Amino acid sequence: MKNSADLPATGESHSAALDETDLALVNALQAAPRASWTLIGQALGISAVTAARRWERLKSRGLAWVTAYGGAFVQEVNCAAFVEVDCHPSQVRAVTERLVRDPRITGIEHVSGGTDLFLTVMVSDLTALSQLSIEVIGAQEGVNATRSMIATHLFTEGSRWDLRSLAPHQRGMLRPGDDAPSTGIGTLAPEDRPLLIALGRDGRLGYGELAEATGMSESTVRRRVSRMLREGSVIPRCEIAHGISGFPVFVHYLADVPSAAMARIGASIAAVTEVRMCASIAARHALLITAWVRSVPDTRRLEAHLAERFPELTIQDRRLTLANPKRMGHLLDPEGRNTGFVPMDLWA
Repeated sequence: MKNSADLPATGESHSAALDETDLALVNALQAAPRASWTLIGQALGISAVTAARRWERLKSRGLAWVTAYGGAFVQEVNCAAFVEVDCHPSQVRAVTERLVRDPRITGIEHVSGGTDLFLTVMVSDLTALSQLSIEVIGAQEGVNATRSMIATHLFTEGSRWDLRSLAPHQRGMLRPGDDAPSTGIGTLAPEDRPLLIALGRDGRLGYGELAEATGMSESTVRRRVSRMLREGSVIPRCEIAHGISGFPVFVHYLADVPSAAMARIGASIAAVTEVRMCASIAARHALLITAWVRSVPDTRRLEAHLAERFPELTIQDRRLTLANPKRMGHLLDPEGRNTGFVPMDLWA
């Protein structure tokens, strides 16, 4: 169970657009993104048909969806990074519109603070990051500067973030035993890449659908996807439109931590309920923490909680997300609804 900063609820929940069953359904798919509708229905106390019908309604409205992306091998073998982009004020929108279609830029946020755009990037190696930063991002008209922060270790990431709508016994039905993710690197063979890219669009695609999309046989797809999931080389993740999630405010903290304490503090911060991503980075600061909270004042409350709980942690800077037009390849409207998809391909 994750620890929580116990931030107070402030104002009316933005999740009012979804009823309790919808929220529980999304949370069930966060816990087990590729679970059968029979299992989902059993956990929620509804029929498999009802669960599938409700999901299709949410997905068709862009309110929730399942994606998938590369696991630990992206940091261990390839390169995951966060790139800050400084733009001329009049060019922020135009730069965003040009970058949003790049398959290596998996996320784009317009943020407050000392930069304008905050990009999540997955590329094949450091040379590819250099090329992307200089020849693609830096070459855009209106871009004044870029700064790359390379992820050296992920303590937690978005697939572990949780709406907290399920009872413990429901979660136990969906994830019996230890629900920790695979700790293996789970490297990806070149022939598995089409499957990873197809699952990025819809992480719940069946084996037959994946076979049709990739030209592989269904038995080959079943064997490869089962192995990828088991080894953690593909990570499925259920997303929700942030405008209705009840946690519409995103904050990024840049912090310093003594090297000797990094592993302990990073793992502990990863267990804080509000924290969605925590990574050690090769950059001016040592740690990047991302959280989803209910209100702007809650960003300060969370920061105070982290400072009190981890005296060795020094938060040096913070960014609030003003807009999030792309998240893990999916294109979003201002309310965070899914409107399209750009295939994520770190080998592009």
